[in-house]
Amino acid sequence: MAGRYGLKTKQSGRRFRQALGAVLLLAALTLGKTALAQSALEQIRARGELVIATDATYPPFEFIDRGVLQGFDVDLGNALGKELGVRVRWIPMEWAGVFAALSTRKCDLVMSGVTITEERKKGNAFTRPYFLSGQVIVRRKGDSSINGARDLRGKIVAVQHDTTGQYAAEKQGLSKDELHRFDTLQDALLDVRNKKAAAAVADLPALQYNIRRSSTELELVPGGIIAEENVGIVARPGDLDLVHALNTALDTVLVDGRYARMYRHWSQEPVTTTMIARLEQVRQQGTTVPDRIVQAGLTAAVPSAAGSGDAVPTASGGGGSALAIRWDLLADALPYLARGALVTLELTALTLLIGIPAGLLVAMLRLSHLKPVRTVATVYVEVVRGTPLLMQIYVIYFVLPAAGVSLPAFVAGVAALSLNAAAYISEIFRAGIESIDAGQMEAARSLGMDYRGAMRFVILPQTLRRVLPPLTNEAVALLKDSSLVSVVALSELMRVGKEIATNTGSPTTIYLSIALLYLGMTLPLTHLVRRLEAKWQPISRRPRLIKGQKEQLSRAA
Repeated sequence: MAGRYGLKTKQSGRRFRQALGAVLLLAALTLGKTALAQSALEQIRARGELVIATDATYPPFEFIDRGVLQGFDVDLGNALGKELGVRVRWIPMEWAGVFAALSTRKCDLVMSGVTITEERKKGNAFTRPYFLSGQVIVRRKGDSSINGARDLRGKIVAVQHDTTGQYAAEKQGLSKDELHRFDTLQDALLDVRNKKAAAAVADLPALQYNIRRSSTELELVPGGIIAEENVGIVARPGDLDLVHALNTALDTVLVDGRYARMYRHWSQEPVTTTMIARLEQVRQQGTTVPDRIVQAGLTAAVPSAAGSGDAVPTASGGGGSALAIRWDLLADALPYLARGALVTLELTALTLLIGIPAGLLVAMLRLSHLKPVRTVATVYVEVVRGTPLLMQIYVIYFVLPAAGVSLPAFVAGVAALSLNAAAYISEIFRAGIESIDAGQMEAARSLGMDYRGAMRFVILPQTLRRVLPPLTNEAVALLKDSSLVSVVALSELMRVGKEIATNTGSPTTIYLSIALLYLGMTLPLTHLVRRLEAKWQPISRRPRLIKGQKEQLSRAA
Protein backbone atom coordinates (compact mmCIF):
# COMPACT_ATOMS: atom_id res chain seq x y z
CA MET A 1 0.00 0.00 0.00
CA ALA A 2 2.79 2.35 0.95
CA GLY A 3 4.59 1.54 -2.31
CA ARG A 4 1.52 2.35 -4.38
CA TYR A 5 0.98 5.54 -2.44
CA GLY A 6 4.57 6.56 -3.07
CA LEU A 7 4.14 5.80 -6.78
CA LYS A 8 1.00 7.94 -6.95
CA THR A 9 2.82 10.75 -5.18
CA LYS A 10 5.65 10.63 -7.73
CA GLN A 11 3.16 10.59 -10.60
CA SER A 12 1.29 13.56 -9.12
CA GLY A 13 4.57 15.45 -8.71
CA ARG A 14 5.52 14.69 -12.32
CA ARG A 15 2.13 15.90 -13.58
CA PHE A 16 2.45 19.06 -11.52
CA ARG A 17 5.91 19.78 -13.01
CA GLN A 18 4.59 19.11 -16.51
CA ALA A 19 1.65 21.46 -15.96
CA LEU A 20 3.94 24.13 -14.52
CA GLY A 21 6.29 23.78 -17.50
CA ALA A 22 3.37 24.15 -19.91
CA VAL A 23 2.22 27.32 -18.14
CA LEU A 24 5.73 28.80 -18.24
CA LEU A 25 6.11 27.89 -21.91
CA LEU A 26 2.75 29.52 -22.72
CA ALA A 27 3.78 32.64 -20.82
CA ALA A 28 7.09 32.78 -22.69
CA LEU A 29 5.34 32.40 -26.03
CA THR A 30 2.89 35.13 -25.09
CA LEU A 31 5.69 37.49 -24.11
CA GLY A 32 7.57 36.58 -27.28
CA LYS A 33 4.55 37.45 -29.42
CA THR A 34 4.23 40.75 -27.58
CA ALA A 35 7.90 41.51 -28.29
CA LEU A 36 7.42 40.58 -31.92
CA ALA A 37 4.51 42.97 -32.17
CA GLN A 38 6.47 45.88 -30.76
CA SER A 39 8.90 47.97 -32.77
CA ALA A 40 12.28 49.00 -31.38
CA LEU A 41 11.11 52.50 -30.51
CA GLU A 42 7.98 51.17 -28.80
CA GLN A 43 10.05 48.82 -26.65
CA ILE A 44 12.43 51.61 -25.67
CA ARG A 45 9.55 53.88 -24.66
CA ALA A 46 7.81 51.04 -22.83
CA ARG A 47 10.83 50.38 -20.61
CA GLY A 48 11.67 54.10 -20.42
CA GLU A 49 15.35 53.57 -21.19
CA LEU A 50 17.64 53.96 -24.20
CA VAL A 51 20.83 51.87 -23.94
CA ILE A 52 23.87 53.20 -25.84
CA ALA A 53 27.27 51.45 -26.16
CA THR A 54 30.43 53.51 -26.55
CA ASP A 55 34.22 53.22 -26.40
CA ALA A 56 35.07 55.69 -23.65
CA THR A 57 38.67 56.23 -24.79
CA TYR A 58 38.11 58.76 -27.56
CA PRO A 59 38.04 62.34 -26.28
CA PRO A 60 36.44 64.74 -26.94
CA PHE A 61 33.67 62.44 -28.21
CA GLU A 62 33.57 60.16 -25.15
CA PHE A 63 35.94 59.57 -22.23
CA ILE A 64 35.89 58.98 -18.49
CA ASP A 65 37.27 61.68 -16.19
CA ARG A 66 37.22 61.18 -12.41
CA GLY A 67 34.86 58.27 -12.82
CA VAL A 68 32.34 60.23 -14.90
CA LEU A 69 31.56 59.44 -18.55
CA GLN A 70 31.51 62.65 -20.56
CA GLY A 71 32.13 64.09 -23.99
CA PHE A 72 30.36 65.52 -27.02
CA ASP A 73 28.63 62.23 -27.90
CA VAL A 74 27.49 61.78 -24.29
CA ASP A 75 25.91 65.23 -24.12
CA LEU A 76 24.27 64.80 -27.51
CA GLY A 77 23.02 61.29 -26.70
CA ASN A 78 21.47 62.50 -23.45
CA ALA A 79 19.76 65.34 -25.34
CA LEU A 80 18.37 62.87 -27.89
CA GLY A 81 17.07 60.64 -25.11
CA LYS A 82 15.27 63.65 -23.65
CA GLU A 83 13.66 64.29 -27.02
CA LEU A 84 12.47 60.66 -27.14
CA GLY A 85 11.10 60.97 -23.61
CA VAL A 86 13.35 58.30 -22.06
CA ARG A 87 16.44 58.19 -19.86
CA VAL A 88 19.77 57.15 -21.38
CA ARG A 89 22.00 54.40 -19.97
CA TRP A 90 25.56 54.30 -21.32
CA ILE A 91 27.66 51.12 -21.56
CA PRO A 92 31.39 51.88 -21.91
CA MET A 93 33.27 49.01 -23.60
CA GLU A 94 36.16 48.25 -25.91
CA TRP A 95 35.79 49.54 -29.46
CA ALA A 96 36.00 46.02 -30.91
CA GLY A 97 32.93 44.98 -28.88
CA VAL A 98 30.46 47.78 -29.62
CA PHE A 99 29.05 46.28 -32.82
CA ALA A 100 28.80 42.84 -31.22
CA ALA A 101 26.85 44.38 -28.33
CA LEU A 102 24.48 45.98 -30.84
CA SER A 103 23.86 42.83 -32.89
CA THR A 104 23.27 40.71 -29.76
CA ARG A 105 20.85 43.33 -28.35
CA LYS A 106 22.97 44.27 -25.36
CA CYS A 107 22.31 47.86 -26.41
CA ASP A 108 19.97 49.82 -28.67
CA LEU A 109 22.54 52.10 -30.30
CA VAL A 110 26.26 52.63 -30.79
CA MET A 111 27.42 56.21 -30.39
CA SER A 112 31.19 56.35 -30.44
CA GLY A 113 32.37 58.70 -33.15
CA VAL A 114 31.50 56.07 -35.77
CA THR A 115 32.22 57.15 -39.34
CA ILE A 116 29.57 56.24 -41.90
CA THR A 117 31.03 53.91 -44.53
CA GLU A 118 29.38 51.78 -47.20
CA GLU A 119 30.88 48.62 -45.71
CA ARG A 120 29.44 49.35 -42.27
CA LYS A 121 26.05 50.21 -43.76
CA LYS A 122 25.75 46.64 -45.11
CA GLY A 123 25.15 45.28 -41.63
CA ASN A 124 23.90 48.32 -39.71
CA ALA A 125 21.59 51.30 -39.97
CA PHE A 126 22.90 54.86 -39.56
CA THR A 127 21.20 58.10 -38.65
CA ARG A 128 21.89 61.24 -40.63
CA PRO A 129 25.43 62.55 -39.96
CA TYR A 130 25.63 64.62 -36.78
CA PHE A 131 29.30 65.57 -36.98
CA LEU A 132 31.64 66.56 -39.81
CA SER A 133 35.14 65.29 -39.33
CA GLY A 134 38.29 64.47 -41.24
CA GLN A 135 41.57 62.64 -40.96
CA VAL A 136 44.76 64.62 -40.35
CA ILE A 137 48.40 63.80 -39.68
CA VAL A 138 50.26 64.49 -36.43
CA ARG A 139 54.05 64.47 -36.06
CA ARG A 140 56.67 65.30 -33.45
CA LYS A 141 57.32 69.02 -33.18
CA GLY A 142 60.04 70.17 -35.52
CA ASP A 143 60.02 67.02 -37.68
CA SER A 144 60.26 68.62 -41.12
CA SER A 145 60.49 65.23 -42.87
CA ILE A 146 56.68 64.92 -42.81
CA ASN A 147 54.82 67.79 -44.43
CA GLY A 148 51.94 65.95 -46.08
CA ALA A 149 50.36 62.63 -46.93
CA ARG A 150 52.97 61.81 -49.58
CA ASP A 151 55.72 61.92 -46.97
CA LEU A 152 54.12 59.02 -45.06
CA ARG A 153 55.22 56.45 -47.65
CA GLY A 154 58.06 54.28 -46.47
CA LYS A 155 57.62 55.36 -42.84
CA ILE A 156 55.96 53.76 -39.82
CA VAL A 157 52.56 55.34 -39.08
CA ALA A 158 50.55 54.74 -35.89
CA VAL A 159 46.74 54.49 -36.02
CA GLN A 160 43.86 53.26 -33.91
CA HIS A 161 42.96 49.91 -35.39
CA ASP A 162 39.94 49.54 -37.62
CA THR A 163 39.16 53.25 -37.71
CA THR A 164 38.95 55.59 -40.65
CA GLY A 165 42.37 56.86 -39.62
CA GLN A 166 43.75 53.43 -40.52
CA TYR A 167 41.82 53.40 -43.81
CA ALA A 168 43.05 56.90 -44.68
CA ALA A 169 46.65 55.80 -44.09
CA GLU A 170 46.15 52.70 -46.22
CA LYS A 171 44.79 54.87 -49.05
CA GLN A 172 48.13 56.69 -49.07
CA GLY A 173 49.78 53.44 -50.18
CA LEU A 174 51.03 52.25 -46.79
CA SER A 175 51.23 48.49 -46.32
CA LYS A 176 50.14 46.56 -43.23
CA ASP A 177 53.76 46.27 -42.12
CA GLU A 178 54.13 50.05 -42.17
CA LEU A 179 51.14 50.56 -39.85
CA HIS A 180 51.29 50.22 -36.07
CA ARG A 181 47.66 49.56 -35.06
CA PHE A 182 46.60 50.13 -31.45
CA ASP A 183 43.43 49.69 -29.44
CA THR A 184 43.34 53.35 -28.43
CA LEU A 185 44.39 56.61 -30.04
CA GLN A 186 46.39 57.48 -26.93
CA ASP A 187 48.63 54.44 -27.48
CA ALA A 188 49.15 55.44 -31.11
CA LEU A 189 50.22 58.94 -30.05
CA LEU A 190 52.53 57.48 -27.42
CA ASP A 191 54.15 55.39 -30.17
CA VAL A 192 54.94 58.63 -32.03
CA ARG A 193 56.27 60.29 -28.87
CA ASN A 194 58.52 57.27 -28.24
CA LYS A 195 59.89 57.63 -31.81
CA LYS A 196 58.73 54.16 -32.82
CA ALA A 197 56.37 55.68 -35.37
CA ALA A 198 57.07 58.74 -37.50
CA ALA A 199 53.49 60.03 -37.44
CA ALA A 200 49.90 59.19 -36.59
CA VAL A 201 46.66 59.62 -38.53
CA ALA A 202 43.33 60.20 -36.75
CA ASP A 203 40.25 62.42 -36.47
CA LEU A 204 40.99 66.13 -36.31
CA PRO A 205 38.88 66.87 -33.17
CA ALA A 206 40.38 63.91 -31.28
CA LEU A 207 43.94 64.91 -32.18
CA GLN A 208 43.36 68.56 -31.25
CA TYR A 209 41.98 67.53 -27.86
CA ASN A 210 44.82 65.09 -27.09
CA ILE A 211 47.51 67.56 -28.15
CA ARG A 212 46.02 70.21 -25.86
CA ARG A 213 45.69 67.87 -22.89
CA SER A 214 48.63 65.44 -22.87
CA SER A 215 50.66 65.36 -26.08
CA THR A 216 52.05 68.87 -26.25
CA GLU A 217 55.29 67.64 -27.87
CA LEU A 218 53.26 66.73 -30.98
CA GLU A 219 51.81 68.99 -33.65
CA LEU A 220 49.44 68.77 -36.60
CA VAL A 221 51.04 68.58 -40.02
CA PRO A 222 50.27 71.67 -42.15
CA GLY A 223 48.02 70.93 -45.08
CA GLY A 224 44.79 70.11 -43.30
CA ILE A 225 42.43 67.20 -43.83
CA ILE A 226 43.57 64.29 -46.02
CA ALA A 227 40.20 62.47 -45.94
CA GLU A 228 36.75 63.89 -45.14
CA GLU A 229 34.21 61.81 -43.25
CA ASN A 230 30.86 62.05 -41.52
CA VAL A 231 29.92 60.61 -38.13
CA GLY A 232 26.54 58.99 -37.40
CA ILE A 233 24.68 56.98 -34.76
CA VAL A 234 24.46 53.21 -35.40
CA ALA A 235 21.32 51.10 -34.95
CA ARG A 236 20.34 47.59 -36.00
CA PRO A 237 19.34 47.38 -39.68
CA GLY A 238 15.69 46.65 -38.93
CA ASP A 239 15.19 49.43 -36.37
CA LEU A 240 14.36 52.10 -38.93
CA ASP A 241 11.56 53.55 -36.83
CA LEU A 242 14.19 54.33 -34.19
CA VAL A 243 16.49 55.80 -36.84
CA HIS A 244 13.68 58.08 -38.05
CA ALA A 245 12.92 59.20 -34.48
CA LEU A 246 16.60 59.97 -33.90
CA ASN A 247 16.82 61.93 -37.16
CA THR A 248 13.85 64.02 -36.05
CA ALA A 249 15.43 64.57 -32.63
CA LEU A 250 18.73 65.57 -34.25
CA ASP A 251 16.91 68.13 -36.39
CA THR A 252 15.43 69.66 -33.24
CA VAL A 253 18.74 69.76 -31.36
CA LEU A 254 20.50 71.33 -34.36
CA VAL A 255 17.89 74.09 -34.63
CA ASP A 256 17.24 75.06 -31.00
CA GLY A 257 20.88 75.94 -30.18
CA ARG A 258 21.79 72.98 -27.96
CA TYR A 259 24.07 71.45 -30.63
CA ALA A 260 26.00 74.74 -30.99
CA ARG A 261 26.58 74.95 -27.23
CA MET A 262 27.85 71.35 -27.05
CA TYR A 263 30.10 71.83 -30.05
CA ARG A 264 31.67 75.01 -28.69
CA HIS A 265 32.22 73.42 -25.27
CA TRP A 266 34.06 70.35 -26.56
CA SER A 267 35.86 71.67 -29.65
CA GLN A 268 36.63 75.21 -28.40
CA GLU A 269 35.33 76.49 -31.73
CA PRO A 270 31.98 78.00 -32.76
CA VAL A 271 29.45 76.35 -35.05
CA THR A 272 29.22 78.20 -38.37
CA THR A 273 26.30 78.45 -40.76
CA THR A 274 28.50 76.76 -43.37
CA MET A 275 28.89 73.75 -41.07
CA ILE A 276 25.12 73.45 -40.52
CA ALA A 277 24.53 73.77 -44.25
CA ARG A 278 27.10 71.07 -44.92
CA LEU A 279 25.40 68.75 -42.42
CA GLU A 280 22.14 69.25 -44.34
CA GLN A 281 23.86 68.49 -47.65
CA VAL A 282 25.20 65.13 -46.46
CA ARG A 283 22.15 64.00 -44.47
CA GLN A 284 21.37 61.39 -47.16
CA GLN A 285 24.55 59.50 -46.26
CA GLY A 286 22.62 57.90 -43.43
CA THR A 287 20.39 54.88 -43.98
CA THR A 288 17.35 55.64 -46.12
CA VAL A 289 14.11 55.42 -44.15
CA PRO A 290 11.09 54.35 -46.30
CA ASP A 291 8.36 56.94 -46.81
CA ARG A 292 5.74 54.80 -45.10
CA ILE A 293 7.75 54.92 -41.84
CA VAL A 294 8.31 58.66 -42.18
CA GLN A 295 4.60 59.26 -42.82
CA ALA A 296 3.26 56.83 -40.25
CA GLY A 297 5.87 57.58 -37.60
CA LEU A 298 5.69 54.01 -36.34
CA THR A 299 5.12 50.62 -38.00
CA ALA A 300 5.32 47.03 -36.88
CA ALA A 301 6.78 45.88 -40.18
CA VAL A 302 10.10 47.29 -41.28
CA PRO A 303 12.42 46.41 -44.13
CA SER A 304 14.93 43.59 -43.76
CA ALA A 305 17.76 45.70 -45.12
CA ALA A 306 18.56 49.37 -45.12
CA GLY A 307 16.70 51.24 -47.79
CA SER A 308 14.63 48.26 -48.92
CA GLY A 309 10.92 48.65 -49.46
CA ASP A 310 9.96 45.03 -48.70
CA ALA A 311 8.25 44.63 -45.33
CA VAL A 312 8.84 41.56 -43.18
CA PRO A 313 7.88 40.72 -39.59
CA THR A 314 10.66 41.46 -37.11
CA ALA A 315 11.48 40.47 -33.56
CA SER A 316 12.24 43.23 -31.09
CA GLY A 317 12.39 45.84 -33.73
CA GLY A 318 13.90 43.73 -36.49
CA GLY A 319 17.39 43.37 -37.69
CA GLY A 320 17.66 39.65 -38.26
CA SER A 321 19.24 37.02 -36.06
CA ALA A 322 22.44 37.84 -34.23
CA LEU A 323 23.60 34.29 -35.00
CA ALA A 324 23.31 34.67 -38.77
CA ILE A 325 26.47 33.52 -40.57
CA ARG A 326 27.69 35.49 -43.59
CA TRP A 327 29.40 32.86 -45.71
CA ASP A 328 30.56 35.39 -48.29
CA LEU A 329 32.30 37.39 -45.59
CA LEU A 330 33.82 34.23 -44.12
CA ALA A 331 35.29 33.23 -47.49
CA ASP A 332 36.97 36.62 -47.85
CA ALA A 333 38.16 36.74 -44.24
CA LEU A 334 39.67 33.25 -43.92
CA PRO A 335 43.01 34.05 -45.63
CA TYR A 336 43.54 37.01 -43.30
CA LEU A 337 42.50 34.99 -40.24
CA ALA A 338 44.90 32.22 -41.29
CA ARG A 339 47.76 34.73 -41.45
CA GLY A 340 46.85 35.98 -37.99
CA ALA A 341 46.75 32.39 -36.71
CA LEU A 342 50.27 31.86 -38.10
CA VAL A 343 51.54 34.85 -36.10
CA THR A 344 49.82 33.43 -33.01
CA LEU A 345 51.57 30.08 -33.51
CA GLU A 346 54.93 31.80 -34.00
CA LEU A 347 54.49 33.78 -30.79
CA THR A 348 53.47 30.68 -28.85
CA ALA A 349 56.29 28.50 -30.21
CA LEU A 350 59.00 31.09 -29.51
CA THR A 351 57.62 31.78 -26.04
CA LEU A 352 57.62 28.07 -25.16
CA LEU A 353 61.16 27.64 -26.50
CA ILE A 354 62.32 30.46 -24.22
CA GLY A 355 59.89 30.05 -21.33
CA ILE A 356 60.34 26.33 -20.60
CA PRO A 357 64.15 26.40 -20.16
CA ALA A 358 63.90 29.74 -18.34
CA GLY A 359 61.19 28.34 -16.06
CA LEU A 360 63.32 25.28 -15.25
CA LEU A 361 66.26 27.54 -14.46
CA VAL A 362 64.19 29.73 -12.15
CA ALA A 363 62.83 26.60 -10.42
CA MET A 364 66.37 25.37 -9.80
CA LEU A 365 67.33 28.79 -8.44
CA ARG A 366 64.36 28.71 -6.06
CA LEU A 367 65.60 25.33 -4.77
CA SER A 368 69.14 26.61 -4.37
CA HIS A 369 70.89 26.41 -0.98
CA LEU A 370 72.08 30.01 -1.46
CA LYS A 371 69.59 32.38 0.20
CA PRO A 372 70.33 35.46 -2.02
CA VAL A 373 69.75 33.37 -5.14
CA ARG A 374 66.49 31.99 -3.74
CA THR A 375 65.37 35.48 -2.77
CA VAL A 376 65.96 36.96 -6.24
CA ALA A 377 64.15 34.07 -7.93
CA THR A 378 61.23 34.28 -5.48
CA VAL A 379 60.84 38.03 -5.96
CA TYR A 380 60.82 37.60 -9.75
CA VAL A 381 58.13 34.90 -9.59
CA GLU A 382 55.92 36.79 -7.16
CA VAL A 383 56.15 40.08 -9.08
CA VAL A 384 55.33 38.48 -12.42
CA ARG A 385 52.52 36.32 -11.04
CA GLY A 386 51.12 39.22 -9.02
CA THR A 387 50.77 41.67 -11.92
CA PRO A 388 48.59 41.42 -15.06
CA LEU A 389 50.22 40.22 -18.27
CA LEU A 390 48.70 43.19 -20.09
CA MET A 391 50.51 45.59 -17.78
CA GLN A 392 53.79 43.75 -18.36
CA ILE A 393 53.36 44.11 -22.13
CA TYR A 394 52.67 47.82 -21.73
CA VAL A 395 55.77 48.31 -19.56
CA ILE A 396 58.10 46.50 -21.97
CA TYR A 397 56.81 48.23 -25.10
CA PHE A 398 55.76 51.70 -23.91
CA VAL A 399 57.71 52.40 -20.69
CA LEU A 400 61.15 50.95 -21.44
CA PRO A 401 61.77 53.41 -24.33
CA ALA A 402 61.88 56.17 -21.71
CA ALA A 403 64.84 54.30 -20.19
CA GLY A 404 66.54 53.97 -23.57
CA VAL A 405 65.40 50.39 -24.33
CA SER A 406 63.24 50.35 -27.43
CA LEU A 407 62.13 46.93 -28.68
CA PRO A 408 60.25 46.15 -31.91
CA ALA A 409 56.64 45.07 -31.41
CA PHE A 410 57.23 41.36 -32.11
CA VAL A 411 60.31 41.20 -29.87
CA ALA A 412 58.49 43.05 -27.10
CA GLY A 413 55.54 40.65 -27.36
CA VAL A 414 57.75 37.55 -27.20
CA ALA A 415 59.76 39.04 -24.30
CA ALA A 416 56.65 39.82 -22.25
CA LEU A 417 55.05 36.43 -22.89
CA SER A 418 58.32 34.60 -22.15
CA LEU A 419 58.95 36.43 -18.88
CA ASN A 420 55.39 35.75 -17.79
CA ALA A 421 55.41 32.10 -18.87
CA ALA A 422 58.78 31.43 -17.19
CA ALA A 423 57.38 32.49 -13.81
CA TYR A 424 54.41 30.14 -14.03
CA ILE A 425 56.40 27.28 -15.54
CA SER A 426 58.99 27.59 -12.78
CA GLU A 427 56.32 26.87 -10.18
CA ILE A 428 55.19 23.83 -12.17
CA PHE A 429 58.74 22.46 -12.26
CA ARG A 430 59.40 23.29 -8.60
CA ALA A 431 56.26 21.45 -7.49
CA GLY A 432 57.18 18.51 -9.72
CA ILE A 433 60.73 18.28 -8.35
CA GLU A 434 59.55 18.50 -4.73
CA SER A 435 56.99 15.75 -5.39
CA ILE A 436 59.75 13.22 -6.12
CA ASP A 437 60.52 11.09 -3.07
CA ALA A 438 63.65 12.21 -1.24
CA GLY A 439 64.90 8.63 -1.36
CA GLN A 440 65.46 8.99 -5.09
CA MET A 441 68.11 11.65 -4.54
CA GLU A 442 69.67 9.69 -1.69
CA ALA A 443 69.85 6.52 -3.81
CA ALA A 444 71.47 8.41 -6.68
CA ARG A 445 74.05 9.98 -4.35
CA SER A 446 74.78 6.58 -2.79
CA LEU A 447 75.66 5.31 -6.28
CA GLY A 448 78.35 7.97 -6.55
CA MET A 449 76.45 10.65 -8.50
CA ASP A 450 76.93 14.28 -7.62
CA TYR A 451 73.97 16.62 -7.14
CA ARG A 452 73.99 17.81 -10.76
CA GLY A 453 74.16 14.27 -12.16
CA ALA A 454 71.38 13.05 -9.86
CA MET A 455 69.17 15.89 -10.95
CA ARG A 456 69.89 15.32 -14.64
CA PHE A 457 69.57 11.53 -14.78
CA VAL A 458 67.20 10.65 -11.92
CA ILE A 459 65.06 13.52 -10.66
CA LEU A 460 64.31 15.56 -13.79
CA PRO A 461 63.22 12.61 -16.02
CA GLN A 462 60.66 11.63 -13.39
CA THR A 463 59.66 15.26 -12.93
CA LEU A 464 59.03 15.74 -16.64
CA ARG A 465 56.53 12.88 -16.66
CA ARG A 466 54.65 14.37 -13.73
CA VAL A 467 54.57 17.96 -14.95
CA LEU A 468 53.54 17.16 -18.52
CA PRO A 469 49.77 17.72 -17.94
CA PRO A 470 50.15 21.12 -16.20
CA LEU A 471 52.73 22.16 -18.80
CA THR A 472 50.16 21.35 -21.49
CA ASN A 473 47.60 23.53 -19.72
CA GLU A 474 50.15 26.34 -19.56
CA ALA A 475 50.90 25.99 -23.29
CA VAL A 476 47.19 26.13 -24.18
CA ALA A 477 46.67 29.14 -21.91
CA LEU A 478 49.72 30.80 -23.44
CA LEU A 479 48.37 30.32 -26.96
CA LYS A 480 45.17 32.10 -25.96
CA ASP A 481 46.94 34.77 -23.90
CA SER A 482 48.99 35.69 -26.97
CA SER A 483 45.95 37.72 -28.06
CA LEU A 484 46.96 40.36 -25.50
CA VAL A 485 50.00 41.39 -27.56
CA SER A 486 47.60 43.02 -30.00
CA VAL A 487 47.90 46.13 -27.81
CA VAL A 488 51.41 46.66 -29.23
CA ALA A 489 50.19 46.58 -32.83
CA LEU A 490 50.89 42.90 -33.58
CA SER A 491 48.43 41.41 -36.07
CA GLU A 492 47.84 38.07 -34.39
CA LEU A 493 44.60 36.12 -34.82
CA MET A 494 42.42 38.01 -32.36
CA ARG A 495 43.54 41.44 -33.61
CA VAL A 496 42.86 40.51 -37.25
CA GLY A 497 39.46 39.15 -36.26
CA LYS A 498 38.56 42.30 -34.33
CA GLU A 499 39.46 44.48 -37.28
CA ILE A 500 37.33 42.48 -39.71
CA ALA A 501 34.40 42.17 -37.28
CA THR A 502 34.34 45.88 -36.47
CA ASN A 503 34.76 46.99 -40.06
CA THR A 504 32.04 44.72 -41.47
CA GLY A 505 29.60 44.96 -38.56
CA SER A 506 29.22 41.13 -38.54
CA PRO A 507 30.95 40.02 -35.32
CA THR A 508 29.16 36.68 -34.99
CA THR A 509 30.59 35.25 -38.20
CA ILE A 510 34.15 36.34 -37.43
CA TYR A 511 34.26 35.53 -33.72
CA LEU A 512 32.86 32.03 -34.24
CA SER A 513 35.53 31.47 -36.90
CA ILE A 514 38.21 32.69 -34.48
CA ALA A 515 36.95 30.30 -31.81
CA LEU A 516 37.16 27.38 -34.24
CA LEU A 517 40.68 28.36 -35.29
CA TYR A 518 41.84 28.51 -31.67
CA LEU A 519 40.22 25.14 -31.09
CA GLY A 520 41.97 23.76 -34.16
CA MET A 521 45.33 24.97 -32.81
CA THR A 522 44.89 23.64 -29.27
CA LEU A 523 43.41 20.20 -29.98
CA PRO A 524 46.51 18.77 -31.76
CA LEU A 525 48.66 19.96 -28.84
CA THR A 526 46.50 18.27 -26.22
CA HIS A 527 46.30 15.09 -28.35
CA LEU A 528 50.09 14.97 -28.71
CA VAL A 529 50.60 15.39 -24.98
CA ARG A 530 48.09 12.60 -24.22
CA ARG A 531 50.09 10.29 -26.48
CA LEU A 532 53.35 11.23 -24.77
CA GLU A 533 51.78 10.88 -21.34
CA ALA A 534 50.52 7.38 -22.16
CA LYS A 535 53.90 6.43 -23.57
CA TRP A 536 55.88 7.75 -20.58
CA GLN A 537 53.66 6.20 -17.90
CA PRO A 538 54.54 2.50 -17.89
CA ILE A 539 52.37 1.74 -14.86
CA SER A 540 49.15 3.03 -16.40
CA ARG A 541 50.01 1.79 -19.89
CA ARG A 542 48.33 -1.43 -21.01
CA PRO A 543 51.00 -4.19 -21.21
CA ARG A 544 51.92 -5.41 -24.66
CA LEU A 545 51.58 -9.18 -25.07
CA ILE A 546 53.99 -11.30 -27.09
CA LYS A 547 52.65 -13.80 -29.62
CA GLY A 548 52.87 -16.86 -27.27
CA GLN A 549 51.01 -15.08 -24.51
CA LYS A 550 48.23 -14.10 -26.91
CA GLU A 551 47.82 -17.74 -27.99
CA GLN A 552 47.70 -18.95 -24.37
CA LEU A 553 45.05 -16.38 -23.51
CA SER A 554 42.97 -17.28 -26.55
CA ARG A 555 43.08 -21.03 -25.65
CA ALA A 556 42.16 -20.29 -22.07
CA ALA A 557 39.18 -18.27 -23.28
